[in-house]
Formats: sequence, C-alpha cells, structure tokens
Amino acid sequence: MNLNVLRAVFVRNFISYFTNPTGYVFICLFVLLSSLAAFWPEDFFIANLANLDQLNKFFPLIMLVFIPAITMSIWAEERREGTDELLLTIPSTDGDIVVGKYLAAVAIYTVSLLFSFASSYLVLGTLGDPDLGLFAATYLGYWLVGLAMLAIGMVASFLTANLTVAYVFGALFNLPLIFAYYIYNARLDVFDLGWTLTARPWSVQQQLSDFGRGVPTLSGFVYFAAIVVVMLYLSMILIGRRHWSRGDGAFTTSLHYFVRVVSLAVVMLGIFTFCQRVPLHYDMTSEQLTSLAPQTRQLLDDLKPPRPVRIDAFISPEVPEAYVQTRLNLINTLKEMQAIGGAKLDVMIHETKRFSEEATLADERFRISAKKVTTEQRGAFTDDFIYLGVAFRCGLSPVTIPFFDRGTPIEYELIRSICTVADEKRKTVGVLTTDARIYGQFNMQTMSPGSNWPIIDELEKQYEVVRIDPKGTIDTKTIDTLLAVQPSSLGPAEMENFVAAVQSGLPTAIFEDPAPMLTPVPATGDPRQANNRMAMMMGRQRQGPPKGDIKKLWKLLGVDFPPGTVIWQKYNPYPKFSQFPAEFVFVDKGAGLDEPFNAEETISSGLQQVLFPYPGSIRKINTVKTLTITPLAITADKATGTADLQTIRQRQNIRSATNDTYVLAARIRGMVETLQPQKKTEDGKTEEDAKDEKAVAASINDAVPVDVVLVADVDMLSPAFFEIRAKGNMPELGIHFEFDNVTFVLNVLDELAGNTDFLEIRKRRRIHRTLTRIQDSTEAARKASTRATENTREEFKQASEEAEGKLTEKIQSLQKDMAAKHVDLQEIVRRIGIAQREEQKHMNAKIEQMEQRRDKEILRIDTELSNEIEEVQNSYRMWAVLLPPIPPLLLACFVFFLRRAKEREGVAQARLR
Repeated sequence: MNLNVLRAVFVRNFISYFTNPTGYVFICLFVLLSSLAAFWPEDFFIANLANLDQLNKFFPLIMLVFIPAITMSIWAEERREGTDELLLTIPSTDGDIVVGKYLAAVAIYTVSLLFSFASSYLVLGTLGDPDLGLFAATYLGYWLVGLAMLAIGMVASFLTANLTVAYVFGALFNLPLIFAYYIYNARLDVFDLGWTLTARPWSVQQQLSDFGRGVPTLSGFVYFAAIVVVMLYLSMILIGRRHWSRGDGAFTTSLHYFVRVVSLAVVMLGIFTFCQRVPLHYDMTSEQLTSLAPQTRQLLDDLKPPRPVRIDAFISPEVPEAYVQTRLNLINTLKEMQAIGGAKLDVMIHETKRFSEEATLADERFRISAKKVTTEQRGAFTDDFIYLGVAFRCGLSPVTIPFFDRGTPIEYELIRSICTVADEKRKTVGVLTTDARIYGQFNMQTMSPGSNWPIIDELEKQYEVVRIDPKGTIDTKTIDTLLAVQPSSLGPAEMENFVAAVQSGLPTAIFEDPAPMLTPVPATGDPRQANNRMAMMMGRQRQGPPKGDIKKLWKLLGVDFPPGTVIWQKYNPYPKFSQFPAEFVFVDKGAGLDEPFNAEETISSGLQQVLFPYPGSIRKINTVKTLTITPLAITADKATGTADLQTIRQRQNIRSATNDTYVLAARIRGMVETLQPQKKTEDGKTEEDAKDEKAVAASINDAVPVDVVLVADVDMLSPAFFEIRAKGNMPELGIHFEFDNVTFVLNVLDELAGNTDFLEIRKRRRIHRTLTRIQDSTEAARKASTRATENTREEFKQASEEAEGKLTEKIQSLQKDMAAKHVDLQEIVRRIGIAQREEQKHMNAKIEQMEQRRDKEILRIDTELSNEIEEVQNSYRMWAVLLPPIPPLLLACFVFFLRRAKEREGVAQARLR
C-alpha cells in the first residue's frame, strides 16, 4: 500500500468537505437531530436519568439520513465530474484509493460526532452529573455504527454516477441492518416469529445496546469490523471491475469475485459467532452499573445445569418514572448474566404490552400479569399497568418472580432463582410451630386459608421449607437450620423438645420479642391465649395453656433476656416522621457509633440501617464459659435507656435513661455439654442440685457445638418491612427509607444454613446519575405545593370540627331549654331528633361545600405545580435543542465568508457583483 497516495486521497476528500459550507450544514443537521432525539422527548424528563437512552432509540434512524450525505459523493461525484480517470491513472492500487476515501469519510464523521459529543455532554453536565464512562462507551458505539454504515454507503456510491441515486442507495443498503430490529415488533405475517427472533441479534440496534449500557463487548467490535472488512473488499472489486467487466470472461470473473465476497462474509460471520460465545467485555461506567458482583460471576462459572436455564423476561417497553431505574437495572443485569453464563443461560427479553401476544403468553404459561402501580407525576397520581416479571425453567421446579418492584434486589433475585432451578437439591429450613402464626391460618368466616408472612414466601424461593411441630422429638437430621419465632409461647413439653434440638447442635435462628407491636404475637412475659373458638363465641373466658420455662433456653445459651423490658434510643434519622417513638431503635452510624454492625461477621457486615421496633436486649452471663457471644447489632452509648412494657401499654411516657450500649442481636457459638437426665431425690431436688460441680461433671457426655443467632425483636419479620423493601424509596412522597431489615433476616438464615453464596450479592446497590438540576429547580415548587395542600386539608379539618362542635352545642342547648320547661322525656327525644336531623342536614351541606372548595383548591395547587414543572422542563428542552447546532453553524458562516473573501482576491472591482 502506497502511503503517500493514501494520504493524498485522504487529505483531498477531507479538506474538500470542510472547505464547503454545505458540509457544515449537514453537521448542523446531524447535531440538531441528535439533540432533538436525546432531549426533546417527554420520556427524557420522565426517566430523570443523565444518560442518552432516548438518543439510543433513534440514533440508527438518524444515521440513515446523515451517513448517505457523506458517502454519496465519495465516488459518484468523481465519476460525474470525470476526475475518476485522474485518480485511476496515478501509480497506486485500487486499495489505496478505497482506503483513503474511506478514512476521509471516517474522519468527516468523527468530526461530526465530536460536535455531538461536546454538545450532549455539555447539556447533560448542565442538567446533572453524567457518568463519563457511560457517556464515552455510548459514543464509542455510535462511532462504530458510523464506521459500518459508511462502508456500506461507499458500496452504494461506487454503483452510480448520480449523487441523488447514491444517497438513496446508501440509505436502502443500510436499511436491512436497522429494519431487522423492528420486524419483531411489527408482527408482519410474511415473517415467521422464529425467523424474526433469529434476525434481531444481527441488527445494529442490538449490537449498539451493549455500548449504550456502558459495556463495550468483543462481539460488538467484531460485528462492526466484519461489516467494514467485507464492504471495503466489495468496494475494491467494484472500483477494479473496469479491468474485466467487458472482456470475454466477464461472467466467470464476476462469479469468481462473488464467491470471494461470500467466502469472506462467511469467515467474518464465523468469527463473530465465535466471539458471541466468548464473554469478553468491559464495564466503563463509573458506578459499575452493569458489572456483576464477584460472587455472582463465580456462581455462574460454577453453574452446571443439566440443560440450559431458560429465562423469559416480560418487560414493558415504557414504564413510569419511578420504575425506569428498576427496568434498566433488570435489563442490564439479564444481559450481563447472559454474556457471563454463555451457553448455560438462554435469555429471552419480551417487550410486553398489555393485551398483546406476549402478555397472553406470560399469563397462561408463567402466571405473570400486568401489575397496577400508582405513581405521582406533576402533582397528580396516575395508575399504570406494567410488566416486570421473569420466569426461570430448567427442571421440574420452575421459579417465577411475578414482579420486580422498586426496592427488589434484582441481581440477588435473579442469581438465586437461576441457582435454584439449576440445582434440584435444596437445603431445608424448618419453621418451628409457635403461637406466632407466621403460617396463614384458616379463616372460618371466609372459609379460606390465610396468607403466610412474607418471610415464608421469601424462604420458599430458595429452600425447602417445612413445619416443625415441637410436640414430638425434633429430627435434627432432616433440616439444615431451624427458625424459631417467639419460642417463649411454647408449652412445657414443647419447650423441652426445642431446647433439646438447640442443645443437639442444630443451627437455630431465634427471634424473641418482649413487646411485639407490629405483629400479632404474644409478648415474652404474657400468658398464652386460649384457642377455644367456641368459648370465645359464647363470651366465656378460658385460661390459656401453660407456658414452658424459657429460662432453660437462656441458661443453655449463657444469656439473660429481661422479659418485660423494652429498649429505647433518642435517634430518628427521618425528621419528617417525627411521630416515631423513641422505642423505634434505629441502628446505624448516625446514632453515634462508628461500627453499630459487626463488620467481621458476614451476617451484619455491609449493612447500613436496621430498625428494631420496641426491641429487647441480650446480656451475657458468665455461667457458660465455653460459649462465645458475638454482638451483631448494638445501640449507641448515649440517649438510651429502658422502659417497662406495662407503662407502654398504658400509654405512660415513663422511661429510664441509662446511656448504656445494648445488644439487640448476637451470634452464640461454642460447645455445650449434654447432661444425662437427672433423677429426683426424696426431698424433690434433682441430683444436680444435690451434687457439687465436680460430681456433676462426672455425668457429662460429649460436648456438642452450637450455632445460634438470637435477635431481640420479632417485628422486623413483619410484612411491613417486606413491603417497604419491595416499594423502595418513594421520592414523590418524600419517603427515603434505607432499611436493611429483610437483608439482615435472610443473611441470618443463609449463614446458619451454610448457604453463604448470596450474602454479599444481597447487599449490593446500584446508583444511577439523575437530572439534579431539574430536581433542584422544581423542589421548591413541590415543597410549596405540599405545604399548601396540607394547609388546605388542615383548614378543612378544623372547619369540619368547628361545624360538628356547633351542632353539639345547639343540641345540648335545646336539651337544657326543654328540660327547664319540664317537657315530657319522650317529647324531648322527638324534638331533639328533629332538630338534630335538620342541623345535620345543614352541616352536611356546609361540609360538602367545604369539600368542594378544598378539592378545587388542591386541584388549583396541583395544576400550578404541574405548569411550573412543565415550564422548567420546556425551557431546558428548548435550550438543549437550539444551542448545540450553533457552533457548527458559526463555523459554516466563517468558512463561507472566508472562501468568498479569497475568491475576491486579485479580482477587479468592476467585475465583482
């Protein structure tokens, strides 16, 4: 290859494009269309993300307009002006000319893309804090798309001498690679569904999607490189056809080159197919939005399913703003898992609209249906039906996640479900039957079974969950861990069997609460309730069954658990919820401790905040020296104290300040000594009481290791915390809870069951960059609207109470007047009833008028808020679209006047127009 010729051809084409104002006009058009696609759609503000997702949707279509404008003159204009003969007679090969012209086209496109890059980043940088890595990866994908489409457009230019025809051919030749993405949604009868699913991965949009997620892939590079190589070789054949197109062997030579092109295409196709199976990629995002946790990657590497795990994801193409990040995280994680898992996973993402064929498939085959979600947009609450469900199949036990809500840990749920369906052997969690009815009870009124606590449904996604009846001996060999909720409610014999199971070394999670407030569970110090429904219906009171001695369990574990004492702490990280009592104990660093969670324990490391409502405390006693009690969660050492349960129930605000640190959850490990049954002596004492420590030691059997996690709260298992985790943060309502309660509970059970693969994955959180400038600009309006709405409702409440008070005064006054006149009692009742009905009618009419004024005022406030938000968005939208084309337009004007000035140099004044 002659580099001098290549350089000369490159410079000639590149300079000629930018010395003509027309080139800058095309660049202005390109930048304008890009800005319109990126920032003008309403979805850009609905998504509230500082990225280019909207531009990614339309960029290939913009390229259909812009790329032919560059390529149409590459060779067609040379032939039209007759300068092609000059190029073909210089001492160079056809490859020199083709590559030189191609590089010039690439340089022209690169300059155009740099204008778009600078303007888009400036706009996003003004509106928020964009992820530079994500931004750069997206524009790298745009550049590669341009390289491939330029090579195709060159072929079109070599086929004709007409610029218009070359432009049309350039668009038509590039169209199939873009149209392949849309035929799946078009549902045209001429295309088989299976064929459309096969063709879609070969589309430009599909290959661009990885770059748009911030993850350049090897297969993506190879895809675009393959198109460039094949098209450049075809261009060299077309430019060299002058040597053989009119000879005797023209047909044979044409067939020969056709076979060459097809062979090269097949080779590049094979390389691309191979690279698709090689998961080489790199996450360029600063927040590592797409990267999987090391534990997830390891689980996928170790996965050995009997057949590929089929994953069908049914996801709505459009979702409300509150679910945009959830949808994006779900899609990114699925694609990343597919790339890492390779042939082990078969991922199919269905864009599912309501009442579509995909919706029917999701409902009939996987029981995934559209979920109604209520969100706030521009001051008004709207209802939408969206799909965010995933189904997993591999063996006889499929797993379905019907809906991913905003707070659902996506990566954890996906990898757990994959491992569950791929491995038929699940570990077993036993749930001890106590008076805490965490399993749904049969409702005699509705004659239907009740619903389980969410903790049961959550465990059943990963484990075999069985009920353990403590009335008989607990078989510790059939279960891997035991969950005991409020074991203090067990009877004497049941308590003995439970303590024996713990003493045998069965890993056990114990949740005991001296004051359960959020769950229908008897407190530690309360008697058991009678379970005789007939006696309750007849109004009789019956004493509950006896309780076992919970102190035996505490003695075995070497702890003290005060039954009627509640811990409080004056710390509330949510000022908006000032009604939270001090007995709502928030454990996090803000309370005053650097390490409120034990960082050395996998159960508690990495947790940020756990709420213990009305918890108890765990204190170590020194009677068992072979046990180690490790605190997992502790309170601060200031503004803390205790309160008596009875005073709390009597609504007496009596608290004792101690400023001590209290242990709310602890892990107890070590060796316990199994004692032989002791016989009673004549005086009623056991032999253990009668013998000294040395004599007791002689009756000790082998020591057994125990592993118990004791949590001084049951309310953290309540459905409320699972609902909070599912809903996640709700900024539209001013709610930003960061509770790790569910994570903590699941960590406890996973650690005890020896299933630690998901602990770190469950704690992971992804953070997306948002349009902070838009949020800040509208935050004041939102707060003012909220205050005005609250004031309006408060005024209505006061007016209603005032009207009711006046009605009561009138009735009382009438009653006194008639009583003073010695009116008959029956007549008093009749007159008061008449007066009350009339006054009530007037009051209801007045209240109805006030309600109408209230609703009208709230509607006015919401309308003003909506208009102000829309005004702010429109102003930013207008500047985001109008400003980017200005720099290339100014350059075009500068080049035009500079060229005009040079053309006038040395020309007589009389000849100038």
